[in-house]
Amino acid sequence: MKTNPAPAPDFQVLQQAAEWFAVLGSSSVSADQWQRWQAWCEADERHRAAWARVQAISGAFTSLPTTDKSGARQTLDTASERQRVRRQAAKMLLLLCGTGSLGWMAASRAPWAEWNAGYTTATGERREVELADGGRIWLNTASAMDVDYDTGRRRIRLHRGEILVETALDTVQPPRPFIVDTAHGRLRALGTRFSVQRREDSTQITVFAGTVELSPANGGSPRVLAAGQQSHLNAAGATPAETAGHAREAWQRGLLLAEDVRLEDFIAELARHRPGYLGCAPEAANLRLVGAYELADTDRVLAALEATLPVRIRRILPWWVVVEARQKESAPQDRTG
Repeated sequence: MKTNPAPAPDFQVLQQAAEWFAVLGSSSVSADQWQRWQAWCEADERHRAAWARVQAISGAFTSLPTTDKSGARQTLDTASERQRVRRQAAKMLLLLCGTGSLGWMAASRAPWAEWNAGYTTATGERREVELADGGRIWLNTASAMDVDYDTGRRRIRLHRGEILVETALDTVQPPRPFIVDTAHGRLRALGTRFSVQRREDSTQITVFAGTVELSPANGGSPRVLAAGQQSHLNAAGATPAETAGHAREAWQRGLLLAEDVRLEDFIAELARHRPGYLGCAPEAANLRLVGAYELADTDRVLAALEATLPVRIRRILPWWVVVEARQKESAPQDRTG
């Protein structure tokens, strides 16, 4: 019998789960707090899904190597404190095993191909790869790909994340096609520079020079994108071409460009470049942003947002950060008369 997946938790529920994680990670947690947390988990399936997500993010964060450039791990006070939090998290994980709420964690595990990929980057890392034919590929944060050249074709398989491709003329005769395969379809480059970002339910393709032919995995009609265009491949096929600027390739230079974008969209992109969770509260989502930000220091980017927009940065946990609308100060009351 097939079971329906748990509903995805919304923003507020995720924040509640993070706050409970912070409470239960305290050395002074009481029996009453444990009981209230259990009651919260049992009250709604979305609560259990949110808790599983916080638990998964916590596990990914605490497994970061000590040489991680972001220095995020050093925000925990001592090694003994880290061990205590991990032991506490393990106890909470066991409590949830019987509820079926670990489905989100199981579903989010990376398939073997990603773990075994020939070229990978960690969160916040970027990497350049020179191909055998003289072409180049840049891997963005948290990406994984394989390179498979043979006598008949030049093939790239993108398992996760995003790549920027700059092809070169093939010296083999007859010239071999240059293709990129993703879960949502195949791309054939026709002397070009383009980016490919694999998302959960689609793949975004942006062309900066030349042309790229898109062939959806569902067998739909191919579509050709020219320079300055972008499209998505998904279960339904290829979406209509849209105009695209060069902001999509700025990450290769270590920049995140905001060209009058919604704050929520900017935060979602910035979150890809730092460990842990970074979210935007709904009341701040539609603020507009313009600027160029260096990806080497995402904490500095957040500080800049706090200084220029009516928002505040709230750190529920060292690895759980939320951008919220700044509360307006109340007008002083008239105490005369």
